[in-house]
Amino acid sequence: MRRFWKKRQQVIIGIHGVGNKPPKRVLKTWWEKSIQEGLNRIGRPDLKFHFELVYWAHLLYSQPQQLQIKNKSHPLYVEDPYVPGQPRSAKTAPSRLRKRLLDFTEKILDKIFLSEHRLINVDFISDLIIRSKFRDLDLYYHDTNVSGRRRAFHARTMIRRALAQTLRRHKRDDILLIAHSMGSIVAYDVLMHEAPNVEIHSLVTLGSPLGLAAIIKKILIELKKDFRVEKKAPTPENIRRAWYNLSDLNDHIAINYNLADDFAKNSRGVGPQDVIVNNDYEFEGVRNHHKSYGYLRTTEMAEIIYEFLTERPPSFLEALKQRLKYFWRGKHPPNPVNGGAKKRSDPYPATVE
Repeated sequence: MRRFWKKRQQVIIGIHGVGNKPPKRVLKTWWEKSIQEGLNRIGRPDLKFHFELVYWAHLLYSQPQQLQIKNKSHPLYVEDPYVPGQPRSAKTAPSRLRKRLLDFTEKILDKIFLSEHRLINVDFISDLIIRSKFRDLDLYYHDTNVSGRRRAFHARTMIRRALAQTLRRHKRDDILLIAHSMGSIVAYDVLMHEAPNVEIHSLVTLGSPLGLAAIIKKILIELKKDFRVEKKAPTPENIRRAWYNLSDLNDHIAINYNLADDFAKNSRGVGPQDVIVNNDYEFEGVRNHHKSYGYLRTTEMAEIIYEFLTERPPSFLEALKQRLKYFWRGKHPPNPVNGGAKKRSDPYPATVE
């Protein structure tokens, strides 16, 4: 009974994106500092938050990046470390020309990759692009083996499992899930396939490549949907309140900044809400419009976090109603892949560190 009526807590869970990273404790601290910067910017410096980072770089890289390495040509050099932003970072208005160019590019790519009539092998081209530009994503999609404690597991299996297990540990809490870059693909896949029984309050995607036609196609194929008929992927049913998609128009990864026209709303009426932001990350005079720290400290991100942390908790009767509804529908929303069948056990072994 104590477990059933456990008080719901608010937890922010983050998952990082592509590339090797510094050790988990360092990266977690840098994310927390970036979030705190954003809260400072909106005048909420004393707002406390509980943050957990889902770290998966160690699954694809044998050694983490090292802060003590100063040689920029060294493979373990930290190219873009956390640095505080300017106290009054100037906001720049989104370029209308840039926006139109991105919209035009999206239409062309959609016609090429999601068309029924094709004169060239676009699947080969998309795989070639992913393989040359996004090493981690290529390993993820092509079931590359990575070493576990006793045996080898597919990279996709291991990465998804890392997030799924963290979500399950907090299934009785209110979860704000923040996913950066490739982490947004992992987050989407986990919510759809691995942890459909875990409701989250809101999802925030930062610099996400989810809108790329090649990614949409892979999503639809895994869902066993005909991409020539269904052009939109579904929004996960277990997102309860909102899905915010934050993009900088100069972000070279989020070239399709608009996810609202690529994902259909779920039965709760939740779908992507696209927000154009100014990612102000800069290190040694070089801007990086894709960096997670710049996204995390935007005022738009801070307002989302503030709203999440200060939301009025449900009353006893509201909580009881939600709990009864939770059990009535079989403990989780229908799984779009298996028609609603419940998972009986965790198919994965314990976490490999």
